[in-house]
Amino acid sequence: MNRQDKKNVYDRLIHTDLIEYLSTADLDFDYFVSTDVFIYVGELSDVFHLIKSRNKRAGKLAFSTEHTDKEGFFLETSGRYSHSKRYIEELCEKFEYKISHFSTTNLRKEKDSYLTGGLYLLDFAPKL
Repeated sequence: MNRQDKKNVYDRLIHTDLIEYLSTADLDFDYFVSTDVFIYVGELSDVFHLIKSRNKRAGKLAFSTEHTDKEGFFLETSGRYSHSKRYIEELCEKFEYKISHFSTTNLRKEKDSYLTGGLYLLDFAPKL
């Protein structure tokens, strides 16, 4: 029994690849929440596409990024990816999401400075 099972904090906990899950699971959710995940993914087109095209209802996608002012997304020396707001906006335009909230915040302290994070809340309607 793992630690999460002992705490009984999940209805269900699935350990699998993100793209595999979004490609095969029965998606019928109001919210998709992804904090401290996209920093390990990089290219997010498949994630945005699969949520939009496979979810059965309108919903919201809430997530965090390590924020960059550069264009696009980048693999940082930490081994994590940073994403620009413009990159997220381009995905929203391509896959028809609407940004209802964006802000930056201090995510975590690394060495002697804070990493800036982007916090997003997106709205989407199912693809008909």
